[in-house]
Amino acid sequence: MAGQKRAPEDNSPRNVKKSKFVKDRLTDVSEKPVQLVSNLMDEEVDFPRGGGTSLTAAEVKTIRAEATQEANEELFAASGKTQKKKSRSDAKSKANVTSKRDVVRIEHLNYKRIVPGMKLLGQIASIQPLALIISLPNQLMGHVPITQVTSQLTNRLESMHEQEEPSDTESVDDGESDSQTEVPDLFQLFHVGQYVRAIVTNVHASGSTDVSAIGKLRDEAAKASRRIELSLVPKTVNSGVLKTDLKSGFTLSAAVQSVEDHGYILDIGVQGSSGFLSFKEAKKGGSDCSKLHVGQLLDIAVVKMSSNEKICTVSVDPQVIQSSSITEVNNVTSILPGILGQALITGISPSGINLQILGFFDATADEFNVPTNPAKAFKIGQKVKARILYEIAGSSPPKFSVSLLDHIVNLKEKLSTDDTAIQLAYPNGTILDAITVKRVEPERGLVVEVQPHLDGFIHISHTSDGHVPMLSSSSGPWRLNTIHRARVIGYHPLDGLLQLSLRPSILDQRFLQAGDVQVGEVLKGTVKRLTDSALFVSISCNADGIIWPNHYADIPLKHPSKRFKAGGSIKCRVLAVDPERMRVELTAKKTLIESTLPVLTSIEEAKVGIITDAVVYRVLDKGLIVRFYNDLKAFVPSREASDYSSKLKDMFIAGRVVKVRILTVDLNPPRVVASIRQASLPKAVKVADTSDITSSPVAESVVAVHKTPRVPSLRSSHAHESISSKALASKRSSPLPQVKAVPTQSQSMPRSHTPEQAAPLKVEGFSWFSGDTRSDAEFDEASSSDEGSEEDESSKKKRRKKKEIEQDLTADMHSKLPESNADFERLLLGSPNSSYLWVQYMSFLLQLSEIDKARETGRRAIQTISFREEEERLNVWIAILNVENVYGTDESLEAVFKDAARHNDSKTVYLRLAAILDQSEKHEAEDQYKRTCKKFGHSSKVWTLFCEHYMRRRNLEQARKLLPRSLQSLEKRKHLKTISKFAQLEYKLGDAERGKTIFEGIVDSHPKRWDLWSIYMDMEAGQGDIQSLRNIFNRIFGIKMTSHKAKSFFKKWLELERRIGDEEGASAVKQKAVEWTQKAASNSQ
Repeated sequence: MAGQKRAPEDNSPRNVKKSKFVKDRLTDVSEKPVQLVSNLMDEEVDFPRGGGTSLTAAEVKTIRAEATQEANEELFAASGKTQKKKSRSDAKSKANVTSKRDVVRIEHLNYKRIVPGMKLLGQIASIQPLALIISLPNQLMGHVPITQVTSQLTNRLESMHEQEEPSDTESVDDGESDSQTEVPDLFQLFHVGQYVRAIVTNVHASGSTDVSAIGKLRDEAAKASRRIELSLVPKTVNSGVLKTDLKSGFTLSAAVQSVEDHGYILDIGVQGSSGFLSFKEAKKGGSDCSKLHVGQLLDIAVVKMSSNEKICTVSVDPQVIQSSSITEVNNVTSILPGILGQALITGISPSGINLQILGFFDATADEFNVPTNPAKAFKIGQKVKARILYEIAGSSPPKFSVSLLDHIVNLKEKLSTDDTAIQLAYPNGTILDAITVKRVEPERGLVVEVQPHLDGFIHISHTSDGHVPMLSSSSGPWRLNTIHRARVIGYHPLDGLLQLSLRPSILDQRFLQAGDVQVGEVLKGTVKRLTDSALFVSISCNADGIIWPNHYADIPLKHPSKRFKAGGSIKCRVLAVDPERMRVELTAKKTLIESTLPVLTSIEEAKVGIITDAVVYRVLDKGLIVRFYNDLKAFVPSREASDYSSKLKDMFIAGRVVKVRILTVDLNPPRVVASIRQASLPKAVKVADTSDITSSPVAESVVAVHKTPRVPSLRSSHAHESISSKALASKRSSPLPQVKAVPTQSQSMPRSHTPEQAAPLKVEGFSWFSGDTRSDAEFDEASSSDEGSEEDESSKKKRRKKKEIEQDLTADMHSKLPESNADFERLLLGSPNSSYLWVQYMSFLLQLSEIDKARETGRRAIQTISFREEEERLNVWIAILNVENVYGTDESLEAVFKDAARHNDSKTVYLRLAAILDQSEKHEAEDQYKRTCKKFGHSSKVWTLFCEHYMRRRNLEQARKLLPRSLQSLEKRKHLKTISKFAQLEYKLGDAERGKTIFEGIVDSHPKRWDLWSIYMDMEAGQGDIQSLRNIFNRIFGIKMTSHKAKSFFKKWLELERRIGDEEGASAVKQKAVEWTQKAASNSQ
């Protein structure tokens, strides 16, 4: 048995330890991919195998020094043999020190040293729709899929996929709770430059180690080999954190689990514990934390732990998180990347600094994580603040890699010298004429100085177009202090390093990426391949363009393969550039390539009157949609597309190049209206300004043709129109009560017209009042008084007396109000269906504080009033709602509301309740309007009232967002009405200029809607701008219309000129009316 105790020679202690480590590593990787390979031992071993120790380096050094001193004192007079042994012991001690130094060797992080389960600190480099690109230490890059952000976000995505079949009424988002409806985008949850804690889930083992993928195409970045796949889920990132370590100052990641009454419940990934973030504390997190979404990832700092260790109060204040640090932990698994701790410098070398962090653990900071020009040089024994980046895999006891860089220690984004973001100051493609080599890493690359406190890194593969096996710091073209010309190809935010290239092929490239290409630029490319759907053209080494089939030529090509051959040269023009998708759209149309007209790339460049080229994008029944450069589109109404009445589909096809003139430009909402017809004219007439047309040479020539004056015939007009009392009062300059006493046309006897009466002026269908200011109502009064004088005087007195008595009795009856319950009951017996009496009865009871009796009276009224009297019953229901709103609770109000909605028209009840809450100035009014819009989204009135509610509260931004939402829910036939209502509200409660812009769009697209023109005029009249009204009237008379409609508009114009204009304007209106009448008469002949 004794022979079995010793293992074979291959199983020496060193080999056993190595095999055990490999076995443990493989087991951890396969079974627990999110666990680190090495952990701190829970109990100390008296005699650890392999020479390991649980003592710190300082303690080992002290013990060794004491032992040496004792040995020297006891064995001072020893023999030479003893001295030999001592020398051997010293040699052995030196060997141990050497091996110890080898253990804490400073190493860079690379793809080979990253294993699944490793936790790292990263910084978001870019945000994609379905992924995050994370910058990792030592110029590495990772990728976080949207399903690995938080488990709560993943659940919301899955539930959204399951409930992706909403009905028409449910498709309208009422905006009540963002967490219950829409799933937020990654752009809403994160921002570029944000620090995150991540855990490695997978590492691709094949492919190149090129780390410049951030500046590449998004699809290439997703497919890049050796890509590191990460997860941000707090449950996996915080695995191993103990409850006892959740003390004040401890920082970790958390996910918003739910929204409660006073704050947010957070998932911190620690079993049996959860976090709580109050609304007040959430506001301290900045604009990103003002309203948190369920599933959002947060970086938190522990404020305090409850006594039962179940609820942990946290803070998201950036200042607190930046300054929070810990001094000790109960278990090494509680040490997370991103934790700030006190560190002691134990060694300084050219490759970095050795430290002791948290009083026990060894740590290293490589040269990329040490400030290049610190204010004070680092010394051994100095205490510094260091932030943990990751735990070095395979180290026992555990060792960590830390950073001493200011922007990482303070968790801020590194800025250039002028306090701008580095990626903005040095975008991809920037040429740097003079960079200086600071450090040479023979197998990795060059570290160069771009500017003070800003360095760049050049990978060895980017030093030359040829293969470079090794770099030298003392010889060769890339030795120290040499100056080179480089180009920016990327940026690593975590390291604060620019990614540069010295390759001549990259320096000479015209376009390094799609964003460098200018829209409208003419360039030459090489045909790569032709497919059935598109033609692909190479315009540089890293940028390709695409030409769609309708842009192959000015005319459709039946056989494009005969014209485009692979490798052939092609001249084209840039149509649009999409930097995110790295797509460049080109055109090979000769008309566009050789055009010298201005290039419109944005709506800000579109000015009224500009003539430019456009391509027909779509042909509609009511007009054309044309496309300019950079995907800017405009609408061409059918009347502006051609002078002929043929169908647009017979005249235009998609892809045809047309010349257009910009008519109107609206920035909010963005809308451009253009004209093809006016672009063909040598000088287009401005539609908006026609006030000077009477003095133009054209008008003078028209007048010269009709030298013989046409005398208009003056005859009486028998057209009658009802005139309001206020209009009569203003006309007569009489008090309003006196005017109301005059009998109207319906009350008086039939009118008798005499030749002596001054008939109003009438010219070819138009009539105005002449110099006599008497109105038709005055003639009615005179005629009725003449007829009344023929009656018998006595009978007239009797009727007048009888009428006076009746009026006195009626007045007495109305002045005597009910004074008791019996009075109301007596009246209700005679008029049981009168809602007015029932409501008065309820009001009388409320004055007596009989609230319950008022409710009972309302219920009794509903039972008493006949079911056919729907309006009367509705009035009583509204009265009950008012009672509950003032004297009841939310529950009682909701119960009455639901009951009223069942027994009446539900939409009316919904709107009435919203109006009641609005008048009470309760915040529940907004919720009621949202609920109404969700249920009755097909009603234009609902959206209009909701908009009015917002505008009265001066919440203009929310009010304006309702218009596009309403158009998605309403039928198309209601769109115009709704847009008009929103424009009127802008005039009354919002911005008049915005309302004018909306009306301009309406009348441009629907020029024959005279009712909308009238509303537009009324709104402008309310502003008192007579010049704007004149422009509108001049425009409308340029449209073909009937004489009857023209008459009404001229009368309206004349009335407005007299009211807010001047006499000169009124005279001009009359002159224009005569000219229009003469022109219409000549056209009819």
